[in-house]
Amino acid sequence: MEPRITVEHLKELPMFKDFLGEREEELYQVALIAREAQYDRGEWLFGQGEISDRFIIILEGKVQLTRVDREGIARDLGTLGPGDTLGETGLLVGDFHDATAEALEPTKVLLIMREDFAKLYAERPRLREKLILSDEVRRRLALPKFKWLRDDEWVVMAVNRHWLHLSRKATPSLLMLVMLLPVFILLVTAHTFVASVLSWLTLILMLILFFLLFWHFMNWRDDYFVLTTQRVAHIERTWPFSEDFEECPLENIQDIHEVRPGLTANMLNFGNLVLQTAGETVQIDMSYVPHPERLREAIFHEIERAQELDILRTHGAIRELLSHRLEGGEVTPLAAQSAPPVAPKNKLSVATAWLKDLLFPPSWTVSEDGSTILLRRYWLPGYFHYMWVIVPMLLVAIGGMVFLNGRWSQPGARWMIVVWLLTEAALFAKLLWIAEDWRNDYFQITPNHLILVERSPLLMKESRQETVLSHIQNISFSIPGMLPRLFDYGHVMLETAGTMGKFELKWLRHPQEIQEEISKRQREYSQRQKEAEAQRHKEELLSWFTTYDELRRRRAVEQATGGE
Repeated sequence: MEPRITVEHLKELPMFKDFLGEREEELYQVALIAREAQYDRGEWLFGQGEISDRFIIILEGKVQLTRVDREGIARDLGTLGPGDTLGETGLLVGDFHDATAEALEPTKVLLIMREDFAKLYAERPRLREKLILSDEVRRRLALPKFKWLRDDEWVVMAVNRHWLHLSRKATPSLLMLVMLLPVFILLVTAHTFVASVLSWLTLILMLILFFLLFWHFMNWRDDYFVLTTQRVAHIERTWPFSEDFEECPLENIQDIHEVRPGLTANMLNFGNLVLQTAGETVQIDMSYVPHPERLREAIFHEIERAQELDILRTHGAIRELLSHRLEGGEVTPLAAQSAPPVAPKNKLSVATAWLKDLLFPPSWTVSEDGSTILLRRYWLPGYFHYMWVIVPMLLVAIGGMVFLNGRWSQPGARWMIVVWLLTEAALFAKLLWIAEDWRNDYFQITPNHLILVERSPLLMKESRQETVLSHIQNISFSIPGMLPRLFDYGHVMLETAGTMGKFELKWLRHPQEIQEEISKRQREYSQRQKEAEAQRHKEELLSWFTTYDELRRRRAVEQATGGE
């Protein structure tokens, strides 16, 4: 289609109605990335659950919208015709489709792909300024972006704690600052030496209080409650020191308890949310949530969307089965899952490998096919744990050499040397024991399981804790201080639905990456389980269809025989 004709179609849309006169040039830029597409009767423009990555303008024809709800019932959402549009959210934000669009007759459309429009949107500020968007799309565009989002995951809602939480922490510092301000003014106007010294001290104190106010504000601003299309997350940063992150997949949430603790909470409209899983309470700190009913309703809405997708996958499996059956095909049986490979052993020489493993044990070891990850405690915090042995060992070594210097030939020196060497040997043996105990423990992440092994040196003791990824209810990580943040190490905590309750993986390198890896594998495992369940359902239905066919044929034979 010629750009001029495309521009005429664009000018009819509410989104582009402000692009008139000299601003029409922006529409020509949009027209250059638009393309035509034709759909035959019965063909889908998109399906429910597919990623929304294009803006669709209907030029000719008629489109039927239907949605499968969480009860498995297909709901008619109406029809669209020429001039109607689909996919505004997908064009500017990204998400998955909540409905299926099917052409009721030969239909011609204009398509603008999100990837192409995103480049144009970033390069042309006038396009960003004049584009007329719905309130929901503008709200979604204003949401913060997070690095931990997956490719098929989008932020639906992100809120800070209520401002009252900030005011309660900052009020003491603010009151002291307000009280010191008139004192500072009086001291400055006194024009005496003592007043000058006191004014400088007051100024320093006021600057400290001002910094505390700024610090409280930064801490409040950087904390988020985040709802995505796949999970609920809480980010807690103590600027610039520590960081905590916790999450819970939407599929694990059974119920949400909303609490408004007191008159103030009701008047200022904030409260706490408690997430309930299957028999457990997920310990995510969701306190001082502004308008908690909005977040609660949004969480339930996303849970329903996820349930609808599960139903849709089951319907798709049944539809595929019927298609194969009618065409005389066979259903592929469920494949058996092979055991995950074990992480490869270090191939260095024994002495070199032992020394390197003792002093600087590897934080990550990945199997050749990438399916299994072996994690060990980071060696740097281990040295801080050894200090109570390292410092005495160095003091004894240096002190003994200084004390025995010049006394080697004196009577009794031999016994002092023996005592000195034995003490050093004992301290060194203790250091080796602690270092070996530190590096002996490991954590193994497979495609299906998480395994925690704690071992004492010399085979004195070994314990093994294991859970299936589907049992994990929520995942969190913590970076406990400035030094851990500087060197990027910390703890990863998991809560399970089993009797063991909690897994705590401590002093690991790159805790955020570990948390993201476990979360990603948990979702992949859940998807495999759902696919396996759908496959079993298909096989069960196939058995019933086969039985039905046999009975029908037998009945037909009996009727034919009786007719003779």
